[in-house]
Amino acid sequence: MTALDKWLSHPTVMKLVALALGLILWTVVHFDDSQSPTPIVSSTIESKTFNAVKVQAYGLNEQNYVLRNLEPESVKLVVQGTPIDLLKATTEDYLVRVDLSTVTAGRHTLKLQADLPRGVNFVSMTPDTVTVDVEEMQTKEFEVEIETSGTPAEGFKAGIPVLKPTNRVHVTLPSSELTRVARVGGDLSIEGLSESVKGKSVKLAAYDAEGKTIEGAVLNPAVLEVDVPITNPYKTVPIQFKLVGQMPAGLSISSFKPETEQVTIYGPQAVLDSVEFVEADVLLGSLTKSGEVEIQLRSVDQITEYSPATVVVDVNVVLSQTRTIQGLPVTIEGLGDGLSAKITDPATEKVDITMQGAPAMLDALQPGDVDVVADLSGRGPGVYTVPIVVNSPRFIDQVGGNMSITVEISDDQPASALPGDDSSGGANGDGTAGAGGSGAGTDSGAGGQGGAGSGSGAGDAAGAGSEASGGAGANGQAAGSGAD
Repeated sequence: MTALDKWLSHPTVMKLVALALGLILWTVVHFDDSQSPTPIVSSTIESKTFNAVKVQAYGLNEQNYVLRNLEPESVKLVVQGTPIDLLKATTEDYLVRVDLSTVTAGRHTLKLQADLPRGVNFVSMTPDTVTVDVEEMQTKEFEVEIETSGTPAEGFKAGIPVLKPTNRVHVTLPSSELTRVARVGGDLSIEGLSESVKGKSVKLAAYDAEGKTIEGAVLNPAVLEVDVPITNPYKTVPIQFKLVGQMPAGLSISSFKPETEQVTIYGPQAVLDSVEFVEADVLLGSLTKSGEVEIQLRSVDQITEYSPATVVVDVNVVLSQTRTIQGLPVTIEGLGDGLSAKITDPATEKVDITMQGAPAMLDALQPGDVDVVADLSGRGPGVYTVPIVVNSPRFIDQVGGNMSITVEISDDQPASALPGDDSSGGANGDGTAGAGGSGAGTDSGAGGQGGAGSGSGAGDAAGAGSEASGGAGANGQAAGSGAD
C-alpha cells in the first residue's frame, strides 16, 4: 500500500472529503435558486379592485351614544398581491373600518382603516374618510301597563294585573327617540281561563302613540312577572252586625270595633246584583270579657266566596248601669184612615223609660236618641191596651219589663149636611127652626123623628116623598112649608 492510499483510508480524511462535497452541493443548489426569484415575482403580482366595500364602525360606547348616520356606507378599495393570495381570500376578508372609540355626540369626519388578508397589499381607497353623526343616549323611567286580551271562561271575571318585582322600568333611547314613547307594557292572553295567572313572564316593549313598537329601545328590566286574578264576578258590600240574645247579667258593651266593615263576595252577577249587605250574628251571651272576638259571616245562597270569611271585632265589656229618661213622647203608627187616637193612660201621653248600658254610653244618651212607638195597625174605634216598642242606640237596652199604654180610637169624620136647606120659613142657621120652619143642620142621631116646628137629623138621609107642610117631618126632615 502506497502512502497515498494509506492517507486516503484514514477516517479523518474521509470525513473532510465528505464535508467538502456537501458544501459544494449546497452552494450549487442555492446559487441556482437565488438567480431565479426576481423575474418570477415580477411577473406574478396582480392588482384587484373592490368597488363597494362596506364601511364597518367599531369602538362606539353604545351605553351612552348611538350612531345615527354614516356617509359613505361603502368605498372603492384597490389591493395588490399574487394570484394565489388573491384567490385564497374571500370578499368578507377585505374590511374597511372606522374607529368610534373616541367620538362624542355630534358630527365627525374620521380616517378609514383597511384590514386586508395575509399576503395582500393596500394600494388605494376612495374615499379614505367617512362622516358620522353620533347622538347621545338618554334614559327615562316609565310605569308598565299590562294589557290582557281575550275573555275568561263563562261566569269568570279578570282582575287588575299585578306586576312583580316592580311596575316601573327604565327605557334608554336616543334623545330624539325618547320623546316618542307613549306607553311601556306587554300583552297577556286570558282567553278561556278559569284560574288565576300567577308568575307569568311577560316581555316588555316601548310603544309610540299609534301603538307601534319602537325599535332599538333598551328596557331594564326587559321582562316582568305578572299575576292576574281570574275569579267569579265580585262585589264589595257592607257588613251588618246583628245582635242576638242578651248580654250576661250586669254586663254591657262599651265599645265595638270591627277590623273591617266591608266584605267582598263572589258569585253569579245576577245574585251579586240582589245582595246589598251581608249579616254577621253577634252572640251577646258569649261576651263575658273584653278582647278580640272572631265572628262568622252569614252565608248567602249561591255566593261562592267571602273575603274575609270572618271578622275580628275588638269588644270592650264593662259593668252595666241604669238610667231613667222621663217624659218621652209616644209615636202612634199604623192608625187607619178616618180614625183618631188619644192616649188616655198615662194622661200626660208621655212615658218614663229605664235604660241599661255602659256608663259612658248612658251619660252621652239624649232624650232624642230614644224612640217610643205604639202600633195601632188593624184596630178600629174603641179602647185598647197597646204594648210600646222602645228603639234605642246599639248596646243600650230597656229594662223593667214590657210596657203598655191605653189608647182610645174614635171615628173623626164629621156628619155631612143634608141638601135642601134653602126652604122658606123661620129657619135658624144652627139647625133649629121656628114654627113652620125647616131644620136642616144638627146632627141629632139616626132616624130621629122631628117634632112640629123642630129641625133634626141633617146627618141622616131624607126619605122619598118627604115633602110635608106644617106637621112633623119624616126620617129626620123637619116640617116646614115647601121643604123638599
